[in-house]
Amino acid sequence: MLHYISPNFSDFLTHNQLNTFVQLWEKKIDWFEEPNQRRGGWSGVGRLQLVNAKGDPQIFYLKKQQNHGRRTWKNPVRGEPTFRREFEILQLLAAHHFAAPQVAFYAEGSDDKQPCAVLMTAALSDFKDLDALTSNWLVTASHAQRGQLIKKIADEIKRFHDLNLVHRALYPKHIFVKNADKNAEIALIDCEKVRKNSNPNARAIFDLSALNRHSAGWRNTQRLTFLKHYLQVNKLDSKSKKLARSIIKRTART
Repeated sequence: MLHYISPNFSDFLTHNQLNTFVQLWEKKIDWFEEPNQRRGGWSGVGRLQLVNAKGDPQIFYLKKQQNHGRRTWKNPVRGEPTFRREFEILQLLAAHHFAAPQVAFYAEGSDDKQPCAVLMTAALSDFKDLDALTSNWLVTASHAQRGQLIKKIADEIKRFHDLNLVHRALYPKHIFVKNADKNAEIALIDCEKVRKNSNPNARAIFDLSALNRHSAGWRNTQRLTFLKHYLQVNKLDSKSKKLARSIIKRTART
């Protein structure tokens, strides 16, 4: 079974006696909401603040799940915990220098003979989700600032897609931004549903239609700026217009 401890956070875990699966599994946390009951089991997430031996604080998010798996081609019968995919994707993003949540700990085990998993990530410091920015900053910022941020978001999503990944939950609340007014950093969260997809049009249509559908505060000019920068074109040609129509068509689905 997988067992991973990040060297960047091992001091926090060791100091708090939380460096094993059993210790983290038994750690009491306050759920953000009642755990999801599906797939024949349950899955939930809570917030945890720890300090290391030096007294430095750090906020973590601790996810736990029991009997909450999915069948894969590698594990067609027993399946695997859904957190395993998220762990692997976050490690992949870290290797490609994305500002995604850093994994502090991941392990699989069992409780009452039921398969379990825990995934612990460090909170993104000083980031705000795009929903919050849309209701405030994207309205009050200058035209140039808005344009630069939208282009940066497009760049990061394109870079994400170029890894042959589709997010499958690309909503503004899952796009986090730091330093929105200058040299912005973009982080994608909630990677549990991420899948591999080698078709670039399918990746764009699936994710960008979801983003378009949930970005009610964006102006049409901002949407056009985003799409052109994502496609790396100065003007939409017949091929990119066809893609845009497919995105708009899927956006309208209920």
